[in-house]
Amino acid sequence: MNMREKLTLYAQKFSVALKKPFQGMTLSRIALLLTVELLFFAVILTLDLVTKRFIYQTLRDTGSDFIIIKGVLVLTPIENTGASFGMFQNSTTILSIISLVTVIIVAVFQVFSVKNRNFFLRSGVVMIIGGGVGNMIDRFMLGYVRDFIYFELIDFAVFNIADSALTVGVIFILIFILFFYKPDDKKNTIKKKDDTKEVPSK
Repeated sequence: MNMREKLTLYAQKFSVALKKPFQGMTLSRIALLLTVELLFFAVILTLDLVTKRFIYQTLRDTGSDFIIIKGVLVLTPIENTGASFGMFQNSTTILSIISLVTVIIVAVFQVFSVKNRNFFLRSGVVMIIGGGVGNMIDRFMLGYVRDFIYFELIDFAVFNIADSALTVGVIFILIFILFFYKPDDKKNTIKKKDDTKEVPSK
């Protein structure tokens, strides 16, 4: 087999592997499901960027905090050069690269796992992508993330809507893993098929 034939064979195998996750689904259904999730992503990202633009920027321009519940919840503008909730400060460049790679990987997973319609898995991944993109935009455009929500009652790190989406998304994924994910389903199905086979008579 020459090189051209090998490349053709590999291309055919790759094409089959690419289509496998979507077997049994029409193109229109795939498009509809992913469009709904894309709209959910857009809502999360828009909410994050709008609150940063109007709440964070207003607080920064006025130079004063806004007390929602005294001693409990305060809005205060913070330039975060680290990760979510103030971790890994002054690591903007490396965090930007990690965020970009992570978002791409998670987005690809979301597309190729479209047949799995578990609410917690699908919603959790979308929230992780939305939150990741929201903070990634800040890092690439500003060199820092705009945080402004502060729970003074427990002295929690200042965060934003993107951080909230990331946190809820991770919680949803954990719920899926703990209560819905069944890695032995395929093995059990194969075993059941083997058990139902007629035992040959001697």
